Amino acid sequence: MLMCGPTHVFTVLLALANACLRVGHWPKHFKESMLIIIPKPNKPSYSAPKAFRPIVLLNTVGKLIEKMLSNRIQFDSIASDVFHPNQIGGIHQQFTENAGLILTHMVHTGWAKRFKTSIIAFDVAQFFLSLNHEVLMAILQKLGFSDNVVKFFSHYLADVGVGQGGALSLVLSALYLTLIMRLFELDPLTHGPYGVIFELFKKFGLALENVKSEVFHFDQSHSKDNPPVNLGYAPYTGTTPLKPKPYWRYLGFYFDCKLTFTEHVRYYSTKALSTIKAMKMLASSTRVTYGFRLWYIAAARCKGALHHLSVMQHSAALWTTGKVTTPDTELYGIRSAIVNATSRDNCMDIFIFTDSMASACQAVDPSIHSGQGHSVAVFEAVQTWFTHKDSQSIIF
Repeated sequence: MLMCGPTHVFTVLLALANACLRVGHWPKHFKESMLIIIPKPNKPSYSAPKAFRPIVLLNTVGKLIEKMLSNRIQFDSIASDVFHPNQIGGIHQQFTENAGLILTHMVHTGWAKRFKTSIIAFDVAQFFLSLNHEVLMAILQKLGFSDNVVKFFSHYLADVGVGQGGALSLVLSALYLTLIMRLFELDPLTHGPYGVIFELFKKFGLALENVKSEVFHFDQSHSKDNPPVNLGYAPYTGTTPLKPKPYWRYLGFYFDCKLTFTEHVRYYSTKALSTIKAMKMLASSTRVTYGFRLWYIAAARCKGALHHLSVMQHSAALWTTGKVTTPDTELYGIRSAIVNATSRDNCMDIFIFTDSMASACQAVDPSIHSGQGHSVAVFEAVQTWFTHKDSQSIIF
């Protein structure tokens, strides 16, 4: 069936997806899976189940239909304003930066009114596995989904759970939290609202993992007051309250109390510098060509070895030049090698391994290069190489 052509495949998949929704049925073989257990890296002990990550392999056709249904439900939910405006996770065209922007906007708005803003971040234990199917069906009905859709998801979730990473899992989890999100507009942070949220999640079949809760205070004044918070739930009670840290890491952002983002920029600058140093180390290494004189002989049959070098050079050229297309990768690889060699005083010879002599000719012969930007750039690099050095050579 899949070999009959794209149009035919699309028609069959669309008909199958519509039939599943119309009848309210999800075929059994789409639920069948193969489970692979992979240990999580850098765990101190692997005696607990949480130290392993289960990977579920599902039927590919079923996954395609799930993606189609997910896109459609996303579209209808957004068009009908089903999701809460502040809901970011699991929704198309919403990014982590949007959540960061909403948070910083709320803090600045509070400061303009001479308020201080405090945040409590909490984690839901085993979120996807804890989604209650009966509650989810009730939520879908409450949000106005048709009986066919509710019947389909009731059969879709029969004998299985909401799998983490599935195409439908994100939209289902977002719909599950929609009603809770509309109850989140509570009073300023105190002991009471956290208890309300804790009990509310509990009624929805979800448990807050208190040990992972975090508190942070945003204050633009010069006050050093950074009080701990009594959540009223172990381990953060009156004798052992939850203490805020100097910086708060959230969704990859590093917040400080005055929103200067100094720590955030320092962290990512250091991370980028480490990457640059690693690239410099790789650029200075001749490891890939170590021993090439032993096997690279004009009459030798070394096509297989050259293929490995070509694949490596292809990937390296894409990384170092920032290219995302492949037709001119050979030329950019040649240019990068020449520019790197020109900057080194002790480099007199360049050896370029290529399985495309057309690219080599384009690189060195101005009469046949295409005139495109990448061809001209390579030719200019070659001119610079021969202008700045004596007795130098390029061997393809």
